[in-house]
Amino acid sequence: MLLAGACASAPAEPRAPALDISASAHPYFESVRRQIRRHWGYPCAKNAATGACEYRDATVGLEIAIRADGALVYVDVTRSSGLPIYDEYALTAVRRASPFPPVPDDVMAQWQKRNGNLRVTMTFSYVRERPLEIIR
Repeated sequence: MLLAGACASAPAEPRAPALDISASAHPYFESVRRQIRRHWGYPCAKNAATGACEYRDATVGLEIAIRADGALVYVDVTRSSGLPIYDEYALTAVRRASPFPPVPDDVMAQWQKRNGNLRVTMTFSYVRERPLEIIR
């Protein structure tokens, strides 16, 4: 898990967070997704009032650029979760996952580019497990 020890006492970890990458139909993007997930964790945020460690629902939007050789050019937050620790976990996962596999020629030719680099948007979704509710 990234940045371990964000909170002194952590509750049981929630289910694994989801990662959605644009243009994900191509196998190249699946390999990028798997590589990032190996470096991505679900942090808890300290409750300001109680000091307790809590998992929160959050969504972080990122944009990355990958050179043809797979090197990470940049990673930027395009939509903050409003919780700095969640934004930082997403950024750190991408940075630690790089370099990525070289970009296949067909992907480089088809998908969006910026300054000659492959431009990829992704959404990191942190969702807590919720107990099953019985409605009568």
